[in-house]
Amino acid sequence: MLGDLKIVEIGEGMAVQVAGLMLAELGADVLKVERPGGDPARGTAPFANWNRGKKSLALDLDTGDGRAKLEERLAGADALLHQFTPARAKVLGLDDASLAARYPHLVVTAITGSPVNHPDVERGDDELLVAARVGALYENDGHRAGPIVYRYRQGSWSAAHLAAAGLLARLVKRLQTGQGGAAHTSIFQGFLATLPLVWARNSEGPMVNPVTYPPGPRPIAQQLFQCKGGDWLQIMDPTRQFDYATMPTMWDVMAETEVDLETEAGQAEAFRLRPRDNWIADMRAADIAVEPAYPMGEVLRHDDAEANGYVIEVNDPDLGKTRQPNTPFHSDADLPQGRPAPRLGEGGNVTWPAKPAPAPGTAPAEILEGVRVLDLGMFLAGPMGPSMMGDMGANVIKVEALTGDRIRFMHRYYQAAARSKRSLALDLTNPAAQPILERLLQWAELVHHNMRFKGAAKLGLSEEGIRQYNPDIAFNYSSAYGQRGARGNWPGYDSIFNAIAGWEFENAGEGNRPVFNRPGTMDVATAQSCLVELMASLYAKRATGRGYTTQTSLLGMAAFTQGERLIGPDGELTDTYHLTSDQTGFSPWHRIYECADGAWVAVAAHKPEQQAALAELLGDDLEAGAKTRNAADLLADLEAAAVPADAVNFENAMHRFFDDPFNRELNLVSVLPQPLYGIVEQPGAFWNFGDTPVVFKRCCPAVGEHSDEILREIGYSDDEITDFRAAKIIG
Repeated sequence: MLGDLKIVEIGEGMAVQVAGLMLAELGADVLKVERPGGDPARGTAPFANWNRGKKSLALDLDTGDGRAKLEERLAGADALLHQFTPARAKVLGLDDASLAARYPHLVVTAITGSPVNHPDVERGDDELLVAARVGALYENDGHRAGPIVYRYRQGSWSAAHLAAAGLLARLVKRLQTGQGGAAHTSIFQGFLATLPLVWARNSEGPMVNPVTYPPGPRPIAQQLFQCKGGDWLQIMDPTRQFDYATMPTMWDVMAETEVDLETEAGQAEAFRLRPRDNWIADMRAADIAVEPAYPMGEVLRHDDAEANGYVIEVNDPDLGKTRQPNTPFHSDADLPQGRPAPRLGEGGNVTWPAKPAPAPGTAPAEILEGVRVLDLGMFLAGPMGPSMMGDMGANVIKVEALTGDRIRFMHRYYQAAARSKRSLALDLTNPAAQPILERLLQWAELVHHNMRFKGAAKLGLSEEGIRQYNPDIAFNYSSAYGQRGARGNWPGYDSIFNAIAGWEFENAGEGNRPVFNRPGTMDVATAQSCLVELMASLYAKRATGRGYTTQTSLLGMAAFTQGERLIGPDGELTDTYHLTSDQTGFSPWHRIYECADGAWVAVAAHKPEQQAALAELLGDDLEAGAKTRNAADLLADLEAAAVPADAVNFENAMHRFFDDPFNRELNLVSVLPQPLYGIVEQPGAFWNFGDTPVVFKRCCPAVGEHSDEILREIGYSDDEITDFRAAKIIG
């Protein structure tokens, strides 16, 4: 799909490596530049997982010879993907201005800790430190009061997808203009891209500005039950209408003992009286979404993960015959998946022909200006991807039922999934709507939905139904379990797949009962997977004329996020690190500390000299030492001792973010009017494209807000539109 692209990747961080992995698995030729002696992570599961299919070249970039060899590759590369801060990039001659002068064709994507135009951009890119800066620790649910560290690396997973998508978006623009340029993102913006589900302010409507959380613990356990024997299961019944008393297993329980199913305590008591598998069988028979809460890594043994190829056998040069989490991409393109990570220097002698000077072209005002996307999805895991394309300037039409997308009652979620779209209310259950659907599909370059396929086929939205109207359209969809296993038509929701992936246990801390995860991490990750697939399809369609089919799934993303582990030749999962039981971090050197004034400080002392300096400052008992220090003074001392640290932005974090005029100046806040919600504030730009701004023009639309203008654009007269509305075909 991306077979003509040559990409140089430099960096040892997770986000850079995962972005490069996705591009390589979609067909790009990715050259990984390593330090002399190789990446220190070589021989570990993360290196094996995140570097599959790449080439390797060892260079010392602090020498003239190393930089000269890098220059040879950049002359023939389409893109450079790196994690250097602007200051470090300038020292290496890899800053935007220098690269643009030497290689005007080159797309450059940096993944920094904070945004490239932010005053904190030179600070560290450790995930915990960035989470502290953003205020994300305020949003995590925990077993104690105060800021809570999460084990799931949502900032890095999100930034990896943003980087891959932004790089491809800039390459799409290059097809039109011949010019490369910047397509930067950051782990900070990675967090922002996950937070709109809980971070938004409305001046009117049913969810005006939320009050701050109470200071106490929030060990949320929504429809999360422990069963006989100690196993846990996660149910997701969004309407909460399912009657547990209708289950045969519950009849047995009620015949033995009295339980009050009207209370959460009574429900919990009942579930503890029978094994997990009994409850799961009853739930599935009633078409209720349910799955076990597994330990991290066990999803790699899930039968549908295996059936769908979300687990792949790889003969790794260091680890031997392994089973690794695969990228969740399925396509009718011939994707080169399953190639092992390279040995040091393997394939690095590749030379690419130098790119010709760009031909002059007309630059669009926005990165994706002129791109036409039809979104027929519902909820979040999928539709948020087209929304992010709309943020980049694409013309995105949201088709929804006359009653609206069913996620509209979850106001924050709807706002997050529908920004930068126009709404057409269309009753696809009415056969008279098919001619309208036909014109819409002929109008679009790309189409997306996330319906269950049996229902989609009835509406004319099977792949065959779509392609009969537009054979060359790029078609993308997301599902719950993927289409190749036994559960291809099953329902699924975010919490179900957080449970399968082990994140409900991991985020709870060692030894604690699992917690329900906020804010929709698997939903967002799946939507971002759709975004990467859509951008790859768009690039391929614009470059070759062919419209590929791509698909992803919640289960696929649950498996993909296990990248720190794999199943070794002995059939056992490799080790990884875990969150401490007090949910403060991962070790004495990488955690948050409470100070004497009640404020918290995050520390990432990964190097021996940093650990020694931290111990010198705080004494043998680091936690006790921190509690004797004022946070501001401690941060100053840590800075002077070159120990990476940041203040934990905790209380009232969301309001502080929106109220910061600097965040607004940097376009990190979107402020738009909406008919129901008044003025809506949301996290803003997830990318920095240098000379091309990200412009927010539309908040989430009202149902059918743009029906008339869309129908006029595809050729219907006002009289025809009036007739459609009278017949209740449109709304």
